[in-house]
Amino acid sequence: MFQQSRLAQIGEMIGMIAHQWRQPLNILATSVETIFLKYKIGKLNSEQMGNFRLQSQQQIQQMSQTITDFSNFFKPDKEKGHFDLCQQLKHSLTIVQPILTKWDIQVIFDDTHCSTIYGYPNELGQTVINILTNAKDALIINEIREKIITIEMHSSKTEVTIAISDNAGGIPSEIIEKIFDPYFSTKDEKNGTGLGLYMSKMIIEEHMNGKLSVENTPKGASFKIQLHTSEGILGATVSHK
Repeated sequence: MFQQSRLAQIGEMIGMIAHQWRQPLNILATSVETIFLKYKIGKLNSEQMGNFRLQSQQQIQQMSQTITDFSNFFKPDKEKGHFDLCQQLKHSLTIVQPILTKWDIQVIFDDTHCSTIYGYPNELGQTVINILTNAKDALIINEIREKIITIEMHSSKTEVTIAISDNAGGIPSEIIEKIFDPYFSTKDEKNGTGLGLYMSKMIIEEHMNGKLSVENTPKGASFKIQLHTSEGILGATVSHK
C-alpha cells in the first residue's frame, strides 16, 4: 500500500519536473535556432558564441538542479533527526510551486512561528506536498476564480501546529469523516489512488508521533499537522529519566 502511494506521488512529481523543464528547454531551442541562423548568414561572432555557451550552461545547470532536488526529496530518511520546520516547508513549496503557478494559485506562507522539529524531514515534506496537491485539485475542480492556499504555524515550546488551508469551498459533510480512509478518493479513478491522505496520516501519527486532522472553515478546508518540537521531545525525555 505504501509503495502504491509512493508510485502515485512519484507520477505527480514527474509531471512537475516536466513542467519545470519546459521553460529551459524552450530557451535552449530558441538559442540553438538563433545561433544556427546567424552562422548561416555569416554573422556569428565569438562574443555571440560565448554568450550562447554561457546561457546554455545556465539552463542545463537549472535542469540538473531540478533532478537533484527531486531525487533527494524522495530518498527515505533512515533515522530521525532535528531539522528546521520552515526550511523543510519552503523546500516542499519550491517543488510544487511551478504547478501552483500554472493554475494561478496564490500561496500565502506565514513563517513567523518557526520551530526545530525532531523526526523525518522528507516524510513530512511528502505529507505537505500531498496536502498542497489536494488543495490545488479542489481549487481547480470547483473553478475558484481567486485561488488561495495559506500555510500558517502556531507554536509553543513543546508543540507546533501547521495549518494548510484553501478557499475551495470545503469538504462535503458526508465524506469529511472518510477523507483519511485508505482507497477513498474524491477524484476519478484515473487521477487518484485514494492513498495520499491515508499515507500522510500514517506518516504524521505513526512515524512522527503527531496528529493530522482536517476541518472545514468558512472558506474551505484546513488540514492541521500537530508535531512535537525538539525542545518538547528533549523535555519529555528528561522527565522520564
